[in-house]
Amino acid sequence: MTGQGNPMTRRHHAWFLGIIALCVAGLACAAPDDYDAQDVRLNAVYKALSASLDGAGRKALRDEERQWILGRDTMCKVPVGTVVKNPCTTTQTRFRADELEKRLTGRAAKPAGTTATASILAGEWAYRSDCHHGHSAEFTVQRTSPVVEGTWSDGTNISGSQGRFKGDWRDGRLYVRFCSEDGGIGDYPACPAYGDVGAYVVPEGTRLAWYRTVGAPSENTFDKYLVLVRKSKNGDVPKDPTCNDAD
Repeated sequence: MTGQGNPMTRRHHAWFLGIIALCVAGLACAAPDDYDAQDVRLNAVYKALSASLDGAGRKALRDEERQWILGRDTMCKVPVGTVVKNPCTTTQTRFRADELEKRLTGRAAKPAGTTATASILAGEWAYRSDCHHGHSAEFTVQRTSPVVEGTWSDGTNISGSQGRFKGDWRDGRLYVRFCSEDGGIGDYPACPAYGDVGAYVVPEGTRLAWYRTVGAPSENTFDKYLVLVRKSKNGDVPKDPTCNDAD
């Protein structure tokens, strides 16, 4: 059968022309080998991580992966669910593979009782300051198993943002990925798609320290951002009298 009459050949030709059209439209294409290598990594670690989870954990991971695909394609401005091999999709796939590898390694080394440890974070945490334009932030842990989930908000009297987060407890820290309920404005994609790890929180005595990523997620560098306290039953939060450039 000739190539002209072969349906598979025609479909492959159409797919190839579609990729070329996307590149010409302004989406610079990465070398296919670069994307393919990261995609192989991601598929392998996803399967390994999924195999280490129970039924609920596998479902949560599957839902999370679908949300990540949506977030990747939205961020990279490509048709959702298509295979487009450009620098943006290659980088996001590499970041995702890195993140799942860290999660798999952390799970293998995770001591018993981690879920119970994570449960100490359950509840409402907050920060308040009157410095400069004012600063307020909230971090509420609503669920601790099989995935830690909750809501967040952060802003000043002038502007701010809010959304949801998902977390993974590793080495005494809760590493979190954020989504925004403000239409994806800012650093995080619109919910229900979640970005890469954007922060971690860790208990410090009776308080909760919030560390934000610095630079690319793959650099795994964090700076201390805020120290939150538990909200009282009436919702009061003591105000931080110390002003700094971040407020």
